[in-house]
Amino acid sequence: MTVEKLVTLELPEQWFQGVDLDQTTVMQEIVQLGIYQFKVRRALNMYQAGAGSLGYVAEKAGISKRDLIREARARGIVPSFDEQTVREELGA
Repeated sequence: MTVEKLVTLELPEQWFQGVDLDQTTVMQEIVQLGIYQFKVRRALNMYQAGAGSLGYVAEKAGISKRDLIREARARGIVPSFDEQTVREELGA
C-alpha cells in the first residue's frame, strides 16, 4: 500500500526557467530526481564517513546497491576492500 503525502513548497521562480510547469508529470519527475540525488549524496557521505559498506548504506538510504555503486564510480569514489570486507561481501 502506497501512502501519499501532500507537500506545499514555495520555490524561486528562476529555478524553473525553461521548464513547462503546466505538466504535472514534469514536476513529479523533478521532485523524484531531487529525492534520488539526495539519497545518493547522503549514502555516499555515510560510506565515506565509515558508517558501513556500500550495500549497508544503500539499504539505509533506500536505494539499490547497484545504483549506489554506479553513482560512486561516477563521482570517483572507489570502494576500499580489506580481508574482512571481502569475507562479508562473500558471506563467509
